[in-house]
Amino acid sequence: FIDEVDNVRRDKDNFMTFLVRRLPQRISAKLILIFVSNRLDWPDHLDPRVKSFLKLNELIFKPYNAIDLQHILRIRVEKAINPKMIEPGVIEKIAAMASREHGDARKAIALLAKSAYLAEKAGTKIMLTVVDEAAMELDKDRYLTLVRTAPPQLQAAMAGVIEATRKTKHGSIGTGQAYDAYKKFCQRIDLRPLTGRAFGDLVSELDIYSLIRSRILSRGRYGRTREIILDLPQGLTEKIYHCVLLNFEISG
Repeated sequence: FIDEVDNVRRDKDNFMTFLVRRLPQRISAKLILIFVSNRLDWPDHLDPRVKSFLKLNELIFKPYNAIDLQHILRIRVEKAINPKMIEPGVIEKIAAMASREHGDARKAIALLAKSAYLAEKAGTKIMLTVVDEAAMELDKDRYLTLVRTAPPQLQAAMAGVIEATRKTKHGSIGTGQAYDAYKKFCQRIDLRPLTGRAFGDLVSELDIYSLIRSRILSRGRYGRTREIILDLPQGLTEKIYHCVLLNFEISG
């Protein structure tokens, strides 16, 4: 049984060749290999000979529904949490949230663990309100991890958008304002700024990651312009900005 087989990277074909040709010779029994992956296309990258030898029989499993997730979460509670410390409805709520968004058991367990941590920190039971708070905290962690590991140019673009938004009273800015702030930030961190067109691609990427919202506005004979809106919670925006500063080792 090999879980997450799509993560096999180093000498993948050599590994598979050993698995399907050499290993059966060392085991005096009928060998059945079970591969598990979240990627439907992982066999497409195998050597055709290995793929042919495997004689793959694919089984596609549906994402966990709310009932499945409740069962998984209750098993975790029995092993790690005092059931008396969980208010009624908490397991059902976490399962419903997870099944509605992704059906991922690991993320559901992560939400349960975060809820337990926050409840223990506050000295309370795990309540429905704590679950909401934990979900928000996990979202913040996700955004910060994304920014922390993003390429330097994308981080600089995000910092430029934040700085330009701070200077406006309208809540939205144009691409020109964001680009000017981005160039100033690049000078501050000694990073070569990209062209305006390339900066537009960075803005589109930030939009894809839901760090900003952008849309194209028509101004009649004056042409079109892109409006950029930073609608993340203020506290999260400040954390993202300070995360970028920390990555570039500069002070606010």
